[in-house]
Amino acid sequence: MTVTIGGETFGYDGYRVLEPEVTFDIYTKTAHDFVADFDTAYPVTRESYLLTPGADTETTVVKIVGQDPGPTLYVAAGIHGDERAAWYAGLMLQNATIKAGTLYVLAPANAWGAQRNQRRVGEDDPNRCFPGSETGTMAQRICYAIFHDIEEKQPELLLDLHEAIVYKEGRDFLGSTLIYTSLEGMEDLFFDLLFATQEGEVTSCPFGYNGPGPWGSMNRTVTDQLKIPAITVETFRGFPMERRVSDQLKVVAYVLRYKGML
Repeated sequence: MTVTIGGETFGYDGYRVLEPEVTFDIYTKTAHDFVADFDTAYPVTRESYLLTPGADTETTVVKIVGQDPGPTLYVAAGIHGDERAAWYAGLMLQNATIKAGTLYVLAPANAWGAQRNQRRVGEDDPNRCFPGSETGTMAQRICYAIFHDIEEKQPELLLDLHEAIVYKEGRDFLGSTLIYTSLEGMEDLFFDLLFATQEGEVTSCPFGYNGPGPWGSMNRTVTDQLKIPAITVETFRGFPMERRVSDQLKVVAYVLRYKGML
């Protein structure tokens, strides 16, 4: 069975689009293999720290500081562990360099799910568990740690990297989409990015937009409770992995350039 979305045809099982096989070793690739914006090796300081250390959900945040002063951005990649292009891109970003400002990169946000190619943490969807609980389920504990790390770092913007695969006729389809909860504080950036994707300047296909983020999601909770603007980037899992990773990295690079960090 096949389905046609946006003029392209994909394998389809009646519920979700069939994801192509990955044809390369992600751990041999770097951000500049996909996006020329990352070709320059700027001098940076780099350090890392763990969230939920010693637990099954343990994962790593890398802090990258450029030589010049600038804004702080936070990238959280792959809170759904089976959305591989999101956290693949995040792992590459952890080794990237920037000219100015500070970049925090959490990848994979859902390490437990990434290890199992699974969306959830245990029985819970972690992107419905924010702001989490320090003493709750595994999902609630990792969400608590992520939420409070973002709160502590106080970035100008959160980029929340995701993917979409479910497609049902008559319902919203989130593939190739930018999601926001509030545009306050990022109006120009959001629409400039959106129009750049639609004019073919950034991504491999035009992106749409949607909002607000669902209750309990990282996007909505960080926006509503911390008043930090957030953009969720949804690539489409029907495309080849190379294309999806490239689109994720191109969106991040666009934002970094926009903020004067590249």
